[in-house]
Amino acid sequence: MKFPMARRVASVLQLVAVLALVGAPAASAQESIGALMPRFTLPMVETAALATHPPTPRPTPLVTLYLSFATLQALDIASTRMALQAGGVEANPVVAPLAGSPLALTVAKAGVAGAMIYASERLWKTHRKAALLTMVGLNVALGAAVAHNYRVASR
Repeated sequence: MKFPMARRVASVLQLVAVLALVGAPAASAQESIGALMPRFTLPMVETAALATHPPTPRPTPLVTLYLSFATLQALDIASTRMALQAGGVEANPVVAPLAGSPLALTVAKAGVAGAMIYASERLWKTHRKAALLTMVGLNVALGAAVAHNYRVASR
């Protein structure tokens, strides 16, 4: 079944939009899970340090971008496998040696996703706009790669 490139890109954008819409309920689910976790008491020195610098909550768009990035990583794994089976070649020289093994590709993609989310979290502490824009850029770039992979797989 062949779809034009625009239709694939629209599908990826719809997926990101759906994730944005369900991002708010995810926060309440996290709160309810947090209520089930045991409470730990911190030493007095650490408690005082936390009181002077309370953690800043993440905005819903940033959490949604994390979710969409992880979803796009999973779609990239699936579309890469499909493109390779259709005779395509992995263009990324870093990932090319791993492309033959689904497990190695999945572990590498999970590591990259985790590292990018960690880096964005670190960036959020001092440069909030940069953290958001970085995740938007990563999502757009990965969405384009996924669309390209599906186009190659459909040939």
